[in-house]
Amino acid sequence: MNTDAWWHYRRARFFLFFNKRDKAIAALKDVLTADPANLLAANSLGFQYGEKGDYDQAAAQFESVLHANPADANTQFNLGYIRQKQNRHDDAIALFGSAVKTSPALDRAWFGLGMSQAALDQREAAVQSFERAAKLQPMNPHALYELGMQHHALGQSEKVADVIYKLQQFDPKATAQLVQATQPAHPPQARQS
Repeated sequence: MNTDAWWHYRRARFFLFFNKRDKAIAALKDVLTADPANLLAANSLGFQYGEKGDYDQAAAQFESVLHANPADANTQFNLGYIRQKQNRHDDAIALFGSAVKTSPALDRAWFGLGMSQAALDQREAAVQSFERAAKLQPMNPHALYELGMQHHALGQSEKVADVIYKLQQFDPKATAQLVQATQPAHPPQARQS
């Protein structure tokens, strides 16, 4: 068996290309046997467990990586994402918060933070997180859509209109979805004379 970590990582990528997740997981484990400190392979392994829906195994993998690399923003984000999938939003908020403190430009961590804040009805905080995600990645339709939804939940119709204006500049489908989601359930009827 080739103990070269690079070779095993290339095998893992090959298997993933052909959607052979279990073989990719085995190859990633081989990478870690050859190079236990390989952060990319360790995070990739956790991600593959998560993609399989094995959130407990994914969380255990990311916790192990985070124990060895406590300041790694990507691992903090990855574990936060898994905690979010497990509906453990308080834990997710703490992890995403650590990720954005470590790496303030990590837009996906701001987005994840906003999603968990929204799930816990922390609307004002979610607005701030989605605004930061949208500022870091101005053409991210997901961040703008969620920002619009939070403004809608707070009854801020003018701010919803501002978000719709920004969104329509580059994503008509997301714009239509946001418009539909923020319209009254029963629009006012025209008076008949």
